[in-house]
Amino acid sequence: MSHKTFIAKSTVPTSKLTRRARWAALPIMLLALTLRAQSPSDIAAARQAMEAKNYPAAERLYRKALAQSPTAAEILTGLGLSLQMQGRTADAMHYYALAIKQHYVPETYALLAQEKCRMGELESVRPMLAKLFREERKNLRVDSAIASCYLEADEPVESAQVYEELLATKDYPVDLALIQSAKSYLRSGQFFAAKLSNSPGSEPFMNALRQAPTSGADGARSAFPQAARLSPYFRADLTWSVALDRWRQHRQDIALLYLLCVLSAEQGMNRISQCSSEYPASPYLLQFQADILADQGHEDEAATAYEQLIQDHPELSDLPYSLGLLREKHEQWEQASQAFQQQLAAEPSDERAAAHLSRCLLQLEHFEALRKFLEPRMQTPHPPQWASLNLAEADQKLGDSAAAIKVLTAAEREPNADKLVHYRLVHLYTIANRPEDAKREFALFQAASSK
Repeated sequence: MSHKTFIAKSTVPTSKLTRRARWAALPIMLLALTLRAQSPSDIAAARQAMEAKNYPAAERLYRKALAQSPTAAEILTGLGLSLQMQGRTADAMHYYALAIKQHYVPETYALLAQEKCRMGELESVRPMLAKLFREERKNLRVDSAIASCYLEADEPVESAQVYEELLATKDYPVDLALIQSAKSYLRSGQFFAAKLSNSPGSEPFMNALRQAPTSGADGARSAFPQAARLSPYFRADLTWSVALDRWRQHRQDIALLYLLCVLSAEQGMNRISQCSSEYPASPYLLQFQADILADQGHEDEAATAYEQLIQDHPELSDLPYSLGLLREKHEQWEQASQAFQQQLAAEPSDERAAAHLSRCLLQLEHFEALRKFLEPRMQTPHPPQWASLNLAEADQKLGDSAAAIKVLTAAEREPNADKLVHYRLVHLYTIANRPEDAKREFALFQAASSK
């Protein structure tokens, strides 16, 4: 790993986890459900089906149990988990939310946060992550569920602390924890460097960081004597955790900010070195290297790396998804759609890939194909709102405003309807010459926007 990671403007890939990685928490969550559940036969059989990875059977059994106990939080959570493991994110989130309304359980709250994060609902998930970080830091079940969400939500410092907890256990994949820890530390270094660069008097320390690409860690540490003279709290032998605690007590101390920049980069590189040494064939390490290529703008090399990983590690089912994101980022809509279709061929219930494929079809103006793609997904009890919004747009583009209105009015009856549903209905009612309906939807849109 290059010493360029000391520089504030350097990039670190976001947390693109495979299904195998995201679900590392499953055995831990199943254990939690087993410990808490009071075990009528249907629930016991559902847990056995989950342990056997027969998620459709588990879903059927949990639904049978739920018919007898419709407000049982543990059954609602178990049903949500069985749906999550089938990739049915919107349905899983629905049952997790119902479970939390009946009885707050941190693990259930963490699963809901995980799925919100997975679907990119970062604004609503950040306060959830803050609550769990504050209240459940030592809870392995919670940490394993939401660890990757901190990077997704651009909270790298908290992410680094959570992955340190996971590295201290034997119940989480070590190579995964090392790579995610490396990302967290490197992103933390960028976070602290950005703060340092905006602080008065920081130029000598920024100059030291800029020397790192040519002189390595020694260059990055070259301003340590000046930092020691400037701050009574600075010590060159502080650990990252101790330096972080001191900085949180003295946030204007630029010497501590500088120290955290250096230590974060060093910790990140050490984690990558450790993973390379102990797990040289780790698919997480190989994917991290491909992500680095993508984030540094080497799209062709990154695409080649992803394609090779898809061939060598087909068990990493998110690789076509990552390739699709790369193509989508550069508005290569046709190639992106092919990658997302490949992802869906391997994982038909992957809602994220479906959402991105839907977007690609919109961009390609394949409205009839989009309608055919989305209509089956609208048959679930709680269709995802992205699907409702995109189907309504396809209907409108195909000249069927009445169908678009029908789709969106159904969507606004769902809990926590997206404010865009109201906004789109304002437009549709306006062109349909229904001013009173348009006025009502505009009021709903304003109310949702003020929350």
